[in-house]
Amino acid sequence: MIKGHKINLRHVQADELNAYIQLANNLEFKGEFTRTLLRSPTALKRDFELNGFVTDVSELFVIVNENNEILGTIGHFATVQYSSARELGFTIFGEGATRQGVATEAVRLITQYLFHNFPINRMQICMPVGHIACEKVATNCGYTREGIIRGSIFVRGKFLDTTMYSMLRSEFEAIAP
Repeated sequence: MIKGHKINLRHVQADELNAYIQLANNLEFKGEFTRTLLRSPTALKRDFELNGFVTDVSELFVIVNENNEILGTIGHFATVQYSSARELGFTIFGEGATRQGVATEAVRLITQYLFHNFPINRMQICMPVGHIACEKVATNCGYTREGIIRGSIFVRGKFLDTTMYSMLRSEFEAIAP
């Protein structure tokens, strides 16, 4: 478990798999910038049984509060074969956990975890252009805006441009506690 101040990050546990699947597939928690693609519960259960949502190229954590309730997810995945870079993706479930600093603390925790434990020189976060809340999370965590990737994701029937933010190891080391 990765311990924070208000939240913790940990892997999905077997006894909460059904609850996780319901949260991840709940369209009410998906905002205007989030893909509405639903994942098959059978496929998710198979992936969990196979590897617990952890592989050499990706890892999924649940974000939990002090009562061990799932507030959201955060994960990382390899960007391209020729690079050690990792991209972060996160989702907060429900209005009660938004605007509370949950995503910001989760990004800080996972950034520190990855730079401290893996030979990674670059982390990145991509979000649809105009996703102000996500941009605030990236900038509050010390990530630098790099530019726009045109037409890179498919959301709600349209291809959207994304903004890329990144942090290099040297930048992390300059701000790390």
